[in-house]
Amino acid sequence: MMTKKKNICITITSLAPGGAEKQSLLLAKALKPYHNITVVIVNPKPIYKSHMTVIEKEHLNHIFLDKNPIKKFRIFARFLKKQKIDIIFSFLPNDTIWASVCGKIAGVPYILGGIRNSHIAFVKYAVLRFANNYLLNYTIANNYAAYDAAIKFGFKKNVFVVPNGIEMRPMRKIIPHDQNHLTIISVGRLVKQKAYETALKAIETLKNRLKNDFGIRYRIVGNGPERQNIEALIEMHNLRNEVELITDPSDIYALLEVSDVYLNTSTFEGISNSILEAMNCSMPIIATDAGDNSRLVIHTKNGYIAAIHDYQKIADYLYGLIESPLLISSMGSASYDYLVKNYSFEQFQNLYMNIIDHIENITIESGKAQFINNLSR
Repeated sequence: MMTKKKNICITITSLAPGGAEKQSLLLAKALKPYHNITVVIVNPKPIYKSHMTVIEKEHLNHIFLDKNPIKKFRIFARFLKKQKIDIIFSFLPNDTIWASVCGKIAGVPYILGGIRNSHIAFVKYAVLRFANNYLLNYTIANNYAAYDAAIKFGFKKNVFVVPNGIEMRPMRKIIPHDQNHLTIISVGRLVKQKAYETALKAIETLKNRLKNDFGIRYRIVGNGPERQNIEALIEMHNLRNEVELITDPSDIYALLEVSDVYLNTSTFEGISNSILEAMNCSMPIIATDAGDNSRLVIHTKNGYIAAIHDYQKIADYLYGLIESPLLISSMGSASYDYLVKNYSFEQFQNLYMNIIDHIENITIESGKAQFINNLSR
C-alpha cells in the first residue's frame, strides 16, 4: 500500500544535453502517476530540444527560474512554500547547493542532493560536503565510485546509491555475425577522460594482427574539445580507412543497432549511460576498469574488463570475438538480460518509490538504501 501523494520538486541545473538532465526527466515520468511532480530548471538556458520534447510528450509540470540570482531565489522560495513541497530531489552539484539552501529556508521537510562524479573541483566538492553534512537529509549518488569518493572526502554516512535507469527497447534480434567484418562503436564526448588514444591504439594493434581480407570499422560518435587531436591520432595510426568520426548523429540507437561491439576506454567514469544504451541494443561490451564499468560489464559474461590504457588487452578481447563470433550473440543477450534485471525503468521507479515511502526511516549499508517492510507494487 502506497503512502498518500506527496508534493515533489525535482531540480536540474539546466536542460543542457547530458545524462543527469535525462535522468531527472525520467524520474519525473516515473513518479508522475503516483505523486504531484514539478521539474524546476534552475537556469533558463541552454535548452536541449530533445529534453523539451520529453517534457511536452509526458506533460510534465515544469518551471524555469529567472537568470537573475535574486529573482531566482525569490521565485523558487515562493514556489516551495506555495506548493507545500514535501520532498526535493536534486541531481547536479549546482542545483543541489541551490536547493539545499532554498529548501532549508522554505522549510521543506526532506531535501535530497545528487552526486554523479568522483572527479569534482575541490571548492565545489567542499561546498557539497557542507550541504550534505548540514542541510540535506540524504545525498544520492548514481554510482559507487562517486559514493566511495564522497565518503573518503568526509561526507557523513547519509549517502547511498541509486543507479541510473533506462527505458527498455524490444530485445534486438541478433543477426548472424559477418565472418569477414567487425563493426566497433564508442559513444561519448570527445574529451581526455574518454582516452580515445587507447581505443585507436587497440584498433591499430588489431588491424596489424588480422589478415587483409578481414574488415574493421570503428565508429567514434560524439563531439568535443579533443576532436582535432583525435583526427590527428587517426592519421598518425594510419586508420583513415577503418575509423569514422560522427560528430552530429541524428539517431544514436540506429548506429548502435548496426554495430557488433561497444568499446569504452575511459580513465574515469560514473555510471556510463552509453554502456547502458549499448546493453539495451544487446551488445557485448569491452570497457576499461573505470568508475562503475565493472558493475555493468561482468567479465567474460556480457563482455570484458581491461585495465585503464591497456590497449593490448583490448585488442586481444576484440580478436577473441572475431575468432569466436558466437560470443557476440551470447554476450549481447547476456547484456540485455542483465540490464532488464538491474537497470530497467521499472527497477529505477521502484527504488525511488521506496525512498519516498520510507523516507522517514532509511538505513544505509555499504552505499545501499535499506527499506524496512518493503512495499510491493
